[in-house]
Amino acid sequence: LTIDARYNYEAYQALNGHAGTVAVYNYKTGEVLCMVSAPSYDPLHVPADIETNDRYEGAYLNRFLSSTFTPGTVYKTVTLAAALEEIPDIQDRTWTCQGSVQIGDETIICSGTHGEQHIGDAFANSCNVAFAQIAVELGADTLRKYTEKAGLTDSYSVDGLPTAKGSFSWEKITDGSLGWAGVGQYKDQVNPCALMVYMGAIANGGKAAQPYLIQKTVNSLGLPSLPHLTRETGTLVSGKTADILADMMADNVEKTYGTKRFPNMELCAKSGTAEVGEGQTPHAWFAGFLRNEDAPYAFVVLVENGGGGSSVAG
Repeated sequence: LTIDARYNYEAYQALNGHAGTVAVYNYKTGEVLCMVSAPSYDPLHVPADIETNDRYEGAYLNRFLSSTFTPGTVYKTVTLAAALEEIPDIQDRTWTCQGSVQIGDETIICSGTHGEQHIGDAFANSCNVAFAQIAVELGADTLRKYTEKAGLTDSYSVDGLPTAKGSFSWEKITDGSLGWAGVGQYKDQVNPCALMVYMGAIANGGKAAQPYLIQKTVNSLGLPSLPHLTRETGTLVSGKTADILADMMADNVEKTYGTKRFPNMELCAKSGTAEVGEGQTPHAWFAGFLRNEDAPYAFVVLVENGGGGSSVAG
């Protein structure tokens, strides 16, 4: 297997009892180095109360491969890719955030009051006001095109294991709902594996290796299988746009998340705090990659009902 037991142990410990998933893979070779889904259990010592104890709810489900979740603002990487290519003066414009904006019959609420900001600052601030307006300007058909191009509605086959397909609702969508969809809310659902591969494509100039788990097998005679052949995705994002996105994700770390939290890493990332219903704590996301030729790793972290994306999943 490509899996590193130590990485899995560290990731499982970091989840600290929360439901969620952590995955890391090499976006140049496709090797999945870490794939944790929690809650889990030791299959050699199955707990007697696994069917009745809430602690094990969903333990039979691999959240990385087989589930979809509301993405929240990690989806803004897709909205931003569309805006960079479809709105010619996007980098010269500014948006003013006063904490919320009315779009149609929806009030789009932001996480803060950001004032006047260029697109880079709006991305670093994860500004819902700016990105909801951008989504409406782009239109549902354009957002659909870029979501599909990013591979977020596709299923990957990881050594024969199919991943869940993401789902989005674009038909007859109102402007207000489109604003929410553009910031990763409304009915948006994303599979963690597909999001991780998209991060790898941004890191790798538009295409990434498809993930795999099985390095080699040995038959009954002890003869090893042929070496794994790396397979690439199609173009999930144009090379030029990928470069701009990578720089802006690096700025996120510098301006918002803090480089001191990630020492000795050239980290490019986007957090997400996904609202999942009244009275429920949001899902916390953190996704991105390292710009390091010796460690070409993309990653995704999801902590279900964990709270703040940067503070918890980061």
